[in-house]
Amino acid sequence: MKSRELGKHRALLGFTPQPAVRWLSPMSLARTALKVMAATVFADFGDKRELEGSFPDDPLRLDKLPVPGQPAQPPVTSRAMPTPGMGAGTRTEGPRSTPGELWLDFTADLGDGFDATYTVASLLAQESLRVDGHELPRGRVLVLGGDEVYPVASPSAYENRMVGPYRTAFPASRSPAGTPTPGETAQIPVMLALPGNHDWYDGLTSFIRTFTRQRNIGAWRTIQSRSYFAVRLTGEGPGPGRKGTPGWWLLGLDSQLGQYIDEPQLDYFYRNVTLQLQPGDAIILCVAAPVWVDADADRTGEKPNEFRQADFFEQDYLRRRFNPETGLFEPTGASVRLWLTGDLHHYSRYEETNPGNPITGAARTQMITCGLGGAYLSDAHWLPKELLLPAPAGAGETSGARPRTDTGTGSDTGTDAPLAGRRFTRAPTIYPDQSESHLLGPRLANPFSPSWLPVRNPGFGLSMGAVHVVAALTAWTVFSAFQGESFVDALRGASTGNLPLTITVLVLAMPVLLLVVSLLARALGIATAGIVVFARGTLYQLSALAVSAAVVILIPWPRHWPDILVVLVALALVHGGGWVLGSEAFALFILATPSGEVDSWKMSGQSIEDHKGFLRIHLGTDGNLTVYPLVVDTICRDWRLADNDDGARLVPKSGLPAVRLLEEPITIARKGTMP
Repeated sequence: MKSRELGKHRALLGFTPQPAVRWLSPMSLARTALKVMAATVFADFGDKRELEGSFPDDPLRLDKLPVPGQPAQPPVTSRAMPTPGMGAGTRTEGPRSTPGELWLDFTADLGDGFDATYTVASLLAQESLRVDGHELPRGRVLVLGGDEVYPVASPSAYENRMVGPYRTAFPASRSPAGTPTPGETAQIPVMLALPGNHDWYDGLTSFIRTFTRQRNIGAWRTIQSRSYFAVRLTGEGPGPGRKGTPGWWLLGLDSQLGQYIDEPQLDYFYRNVTLQLQPGDAIILCVAAPVWVDADADRTGEKPNEFRQADFFEQDYLRRRFNPETGLFEPTGASVRLWLTGDLHHYSRYEETNPGNPITGAARTQMITCGLGGAYLSDAHWLPKELLLPAPAGAGETSGARPRTDTGTGSDTGTDAPLAGRRFTRAPTIYPDQSESHLLGPRLANPFSPSWLPVRNPGFGLSMGAVHVVAALTAWTVFSAFQGESFVDALRGASTGNLPLTITVLVLAMPVLLLVVSLLARALGIATAGIVVFARGTLYQLSALAVSAAVVILIPWPRHWPDILVVLVALALVHGGGWVLGSEAFALFILATPSGEVDSWKMSGQSIEDHKGFLRIHLGTDGNLTVYPLVVDTICRDWRLADNDDGARLVPKSGLPAVRLLEEPITIARKGTMP
């Protein structure tokens, strides 16, 4: 069965499979725009993270999971349900870790169309994957790196686009029933989620209800109590009468639409992480967006706060901690060794490569973007090839007081020496690669492709036709008024006048003007300025409208036709021209825009469902971490219902797609070169 047929079985499945979001569909655009505006206002005047300060803040532990929650039951923590011998307000012991090796999975941008989301969920649920000679067991911890639902968050959207597919792919019957033994607890898969911008479009309400109540999503147990999390994966923190053992931490930071990090969140990390860090600890830091890509825009003020907030958190809460007794910062001896994010729906990786202090092999810090969990595919070849990020702050300065970095020299400070910073170079492997992106993008303007703009986005052609009708009526009303004739008489007169000149002016004037504007803007270096982009888009539509107008003028309107019939037929032709030519002009306008938000529409407008993947991460007993980037080039689109002891499940009719390793596994040592 195709996904559209699965809706008939919603009572059996418990959710309604959804098609992929059509991002340029007028209804989808309008609904998303309203939610974005509301979320922006909410972010300015209210912050749900402030309320989370009253939520339980017990340290998360993989060796001691909370009792699974039930509807109408509060989260079970050491505060809500004391264990024997503990007072009601007593905190649990410090964070420990599970012994031996540990496997983790990371995926992001997942709650879109059923076919893509369920394909990835089914692969994540497999007990093990055999890929290019590597045996890769399912992750004990599944990290969702943001945007768990599209296009906007709501209870029904979460249920139909994310919770339902994941619950069905990995049913709860695979988890130990009743109260698990310590050995069974160590095998219960855990799910941790980080909110992205789409999760924030309802003020985070649905996200909190879904992920912070310690309830199961299929066999995965949610254990976090806030929209951010911290858990020690390996090693052991220091305690009374014992010395700690350095290991790995997993942290998730909620940046709420690029705003400042709230005080309750900082307090949570300070008590549960900063005070527990010890020399040699390594950190996996998950953020909602690849803020490092826009670090230069943050420095220049184009996108303030986004990178600055993550940098501030790394420097003042992870690399060092404030000692209130001395009033100074002191180094923790820990470092962020791996940054993980989604938000951009592709795969890319940056690795640290300081020319002045060469860093080789596993000592390099890695920054990985993997937003291939289910949402439309976006290209990656536009990413900068090199980044220069701030160097670690010293003991006597705050993060915000550090001098800016630049890729050039310090000439503005009176020196010729390069300014200090940490250099990161983009790895050669990106997904999709440049050649594939160049093949996929033009399909938006191919009328013979199922990815053609008005076909892939229902309602777009109709709306564009309506815009052309309004524009034509306005222009022709003004023209007929100047002629001193009625609307229809002016139309009949145009068809009997100097036709060659009229057609030439109509069809050629707008394209010529468009060419002049484009060349002039490029010569002046303002091709990406907002007003120029808008002007180009308008000229593209006027060029398409001119063709429709020329067709209307060329028609020898019969004199015996009633005026109302002439008007209706003329407007129908203009509407049809707007549907076809206007849509094609808009697609060409997108493809011809060199960069920016409009340029990204060439991929989002196609809602490309293939090319999905996730990261499988291994923490070895030697203390090293290995990342396996896994992708499938084609998702499943044909399903069948299977009844077994798990209940009704959907399985691929032809089996799961072949998984391949995108690049060689990336090994990261627990201790890098930076203090």
